Amino acid sequence: MQNNLVIAQVTDLHIGPDDVLYRGIKGRQQFLNVLQVLAEKELDLLVLSGDLSAIEGEPEAYAWLKKVLTTFPHPYILMAGNHDHVLRMKTAFELPDCDVPQGMLYFSRTIKGRRLLFLDSSSYRIPKQQLEWLKTQLANYKKRVLLFVHHPLLLCDCLFMDECHPLQNIDDVWQVLDLFSQIKHIFCGHYHTEKTVVKNGKSVHLTPSTIFQIETETPDFAIEHSNPGWRMIEWEKEKVETYAEYL
Repeated sequence: MQNNLVIAQVTDLHIGPDDVLYRGIKGRQQFLNVLQVLAEKELDLLVLSGDLSAIEGEPEAYAWLKKVLTTFPHPYILMAGNHDHVLRMKTAFELPDCDVPQGMLYFSRTIKGRRLLFLDSSSYRIPKQQLEWLKTQLANYKKRVLLFVHHPLLLCDCLFMDECHPLQNIDDVWQVLDLFSQIKHIFCGHYHTEKTVVKNGKSVHLTPSTIFQIETETPDFAIEHSNPGWRMIEWEKEKVETYAEYL
């Protein structure tokens, strides 16, 4: 139906400052291959949900990414991950001041009458300012919303990532999330795997990376495979369907 909202989420690109290989993986080329597939889909929005750069927000990575996205035929939104630098992103992509309050990249969008909320977990936390903003956004808005954030908002039975790189204020976040039944679906990256975890009636969807996927059943870092993946989200009326795809 024409009023369906169709979103593609790509995450954890880890674009290097030049066209170097990461453990033999051509990260830039894999992202280009994914982008080519998504360009052929009927999308309303592409969400790039953080860790766009390889280490700490390399300007060369952002410049390359901006150039690549100039020919992408659909609208896109950028989010920050723990390997990003928000102010460098703001400069490189000319992000509006209203989307970067107090140096954090969090904002809302309404597309086809549907509300989308985006948080910034690049500090490994959802700071108090963002949680208060989330309360304000939802206080008088009773319709369904989708929430996007780089870090999963809970532990996910992914041994290495849960132990070494989890969000650091999970309990604080859920004290707010549990107030709002409008949030049923939360879309994340960071863990480099495909998984959905349900807590208190809310589905937290982990989206695979475009560079490599991390083994979930070992306490040590290990790459499961390097097939690039992404997530499709289809929202029709009150029904949200989502699934991962791979090259």
